[in-house]
Amino acid sequence: MDSLKEKILKKLECLPDNAQQEVLDFVQFLEWRKENYQKSQLSVVSEELDEESDAGWLETDLSNLGSYEPYDWQPGELNKGLPIKYIPGMGVVIVEE
Repeated sequence: MDSLKEKILKKLECLPDNAQQEVLDFVQFLEWRKENYQKSQLSVVSEELDEESDAGWLETDLSNLGSYEPYDWQPGELNKGLPIKYIPGMGVVIVEE
């Protein structure tokens, strides 16, 4: 019995050029879909990991933060950044001077 590939090739040879072009377009679509499906699955896994991490932070009990000793920053250890402030409904924003 012929292999599947041989059967496809025999059928292809009988098709007119425009139908062969359609088959080629479809095969290229299948390749594209496979590649993009794999990329989208990686993206979904990455998003799920981010959500788990975010949920962990939100559920953390921060009530004992005041019991820690203040950290003694060494010269040059903490570079000066941009001034920020929290605005309800917006979040943290950079204060423009």
